[in-house]
Amino acid sequence: MTETAARQKDIMVMIVGLQLSIIGAAIDELIFLLAVGPLFTFAVYTNELRRR
Repeated sequence: MTETAARQKDIMVMIVGLQLSIIGAAIDELIFLLAVGPLFTFAVYTNELRRR
């Protein structure tokens, strides 16, 4: 392998790793939203019931 080919491969690996970490962060955020969303809705709903 020449120097430039190795460097290109390293850059590709870095870009793929970065994309995977971004996707992982997005999935983490999605799971967090899925966990908190119903709780938030439930809190607002009970608050509305209490207000009446």
